[in-house]
Amino acid sequence: MINPVDFTSNDPLELAEQCLALISTVVNLDDTPTKESLQLILQEKMAALFAVLYASNG
Repeated sequence: MINPVDFTSNDPLELAEQCLALISTVVNLDDTPTKESLQLILQEKMAALFAVLYASNG
């Protein structure tokens, strides 16, 4: 059984860079299933980024 490990960073700059890389890939990708998977990962990364930013301001 595969045991995925989440190495989500708490560094806002790293999370922002990951989001930008995912956005660039999704925009330029033609394979629909892969595009949809990457969009879900992007959504999770953006949620993590906003959580870190909100925590640092609150």
